[in-house]
Amino acid sequence: MGDPIIRPENSVAMFKLETTEGVDAGPTAADAFPFETGFSYNSPFASEQSTEITGSLVAGPPDVVGQAAEITFRCRMKGANVAYSASVKPPHHALLQAAGKRGLFTAAISAAALTAVAGDTATLASSFAATAQAYRGMPLKLTVGPGAGRTTFINDYTAARVATLADSFSPVLTTSTLAEILPNWTYAGTSPKDGASRATDHPSGTLYLNEDGVLRKYVGCRIVITEWGGDTAKSGFYTFKLMGIYAGKADVALPDVSVPLHSGPILAMGVSGIDPSFMINRKQLPIQNWSLGENGQQASPEDPNTPYGFGASQIGGRVPELRCNPLASLVAARDVEAEIAAKAQYPALIRAIGGAYNRWAITLPLTQPIEATPGTRGTFRSEEMRLRAMSPGKDAQARDGDSILCFW
Repeated sequence: MGDPIIRPENSVAMFKLETTEGVDAGPTAADAFPFETGFSYNSPFASEQSTEITGSLVAGPPDVVGQAAEITFRCRMKGANVAYSASVKPPHHALLQAAGKRGLFTAAISAAALTAVAGDTATLASSFAATAQAYRGMPLKLTVGPGAGRTTFINDYTAARVATLADSFSPVLTTSTLAEILPNWTYAGTSPKDGASRATDHPSGTLYLNEDGVLRKYVGCRIVITEWGGDTAKSGFYTFKLMGIYAGKADVALPDVSVPLHSGPILAMGVSGIDPSFMINRKQLPIQNWSLGENGQQASPEDPNTPYGFGASQIGGRVPELRCNPLASLVAARDVEAEIAAKAQYPALIRAIGGAYNRWAITLPLTQPIEATPGTRGTFRSEEMRLRAMSPGKDAQARDGDSILCFW
């Protein structure tokens, strides 16, 4: 009998946050997550050719050197598909945490009438917290009165309970409109100020990757999301790049796991047809595709006290950038060149609609257009737009505000 053939599609990946950096957290079947085919990982070894003179034109032996472990997964963006709670989380919760995106569960807040409305703002009832940025990036469902049936998102929130909304409304909202917070999980990037907050905000994790009966282990893993993106009327995806320390492999039977098998929500208005899916500056844009690159820094520092000479992965800075390709329009409708020249800044919102607890949205409270290159989509003129996403400050949980991913 020859060597058994390894079939990558018959694989299981399990990821668990570590209590102590670099110490195997022992992921189990409960820590399995769904991912796409085409995942990749590297060898723990590389080689460098020796330049020794050997008395012959034949080169001498190479140096075998270690290298940091790199593993990449592409995952479909989707929710839990069951009611959220502090213990019921989206399928990729641990990966997002290790990417420096601290998660927060917020329970429902019952519907109550708005107490004031002005422009794009609405003042919420006294049952809502009087804490600045307590609800930034969260869904606000409107019932009764103008706006009934809509679910908007909060770009900004003050201690006076004034919420700046991501949508515009016609007819405008009034104090007869009721608003409620839906139960949700939000994830936002962090910028730790000291070692203690880094341990909380940038936790490391252990990855077990079982590929058709061969188990590879990696410890001290942290993550950058190299890209979020998707096409109109299709699911969104994020690509996670893990870096860490290779901890060996062994023949281990593939475990029985249960991962969420439902489809991801699509980037379209969905069956309700009332909540726009892609907006910049509160304008609906006809895009073909979108991407949100974090351009994050990540490295495994050299460390001779580890098996392959590299320590646990560390996360550095990021330069978030939104790209999209809306069809061009009349100047009266949208003049991106003028906005670039004026250094205009405004919010953006991406919203994928599915069933309850299988919906996601990305709120970008503060973006600035930096490029609008002419392009084409079929026979139509398009604009290849680039917008820098910036943080307007910390939220009530000390998370950055450049982008907030919400599952609700």
